[in-house]
Amino acid sequence: MEGNTLPRHGELVIAVVSKITNFGAYCKLIEYEDVEAFLPIREVSSGWIKNIREYIHDGQKLVCFVHGVDKEKGTIDISLKRVSTKDSKDKIRSYNLEKRLNALFSQTIKKEKETKTKEELEGIITQEFGTYTKMMENAVANTPEFVQSKLPKKVKDAFVKVLELSKKQKRYFVSYVATITTYNTESGATELRDLMKAIKETGTDLGYIGAPKYRLFAEGTDYVDAEAKIDKVREIISTKLKKGIFEIEKEKLKKEKEDIMATI
Repeated sequence: MEGNTLPRHGELVIAVVSKITNFGAYCKLIEYEDVEAFLPIREVSSGWIKNIREYIHDGQKLVCFVHGVDKEKGTIDISLKRVSTKDSKDKIRSYNLEKRLNALFSQTIKKEKETKTKEELEGIITQEFGTYTKMMENAVANTPEFVQSKLPKKVKDAFVKVLELSKKQKRYFVSYVATITTYNTESGATELRDLMKAIKETGTDLGYIGAPKYRLFAEGTDYVDAEAKIDKVREIISTKLKKGIFEIEKEKLKKEKEDIMATI
């Protein structure tokens, strides 16, 4: 939920690659109604790049740094190489949480048969809290700001109950770093694109770290469920990667500061 039509300079955004050229890639910023941004080839990686398609592919979701915004022309320049691994993980985590809270709020107002539209309620949330995440934090702490909010009382009460229920329904997460390299000199880019698509179809989130490293993030009702998705990814890569290198290493996830943040 964003109140602005364009991102701010220095902001981290979720960008989806829509068109790749020899000079860079055009991307859609999904948090800003798919407004277009340009990722110059020099901003993809710190090293020299011979073939940009070895680093990014069509449809890939990236965490990028906004380093140029021209409001008059409506142009946005973004960078991939200026985003650290930690910042990328934190951004993806916060983005996924915001999406989850959006869905929970939609369920709440539908169940309560609220007469105000979701757009009207989102206007109040944006004005008073800025994001669903901030509203959640205020709701859990029952702050004066939440108590005095202009949101309908029945909606606020119901949302708090939904948060409590979601906290009890714990989810489990596993994260791996995979090194994936192809020796296919004729159609390696196509092979990698097909591979990434197949990985996403398992329900595993795929993040770009820096060629040839990717982050695999899976969740489930328990660790066995989450690990089963990673096992499926291993099987897919072993089958589809004809000639190349595949290595995978598990990451240790840090416990969230707030339990509610990890369980929603």
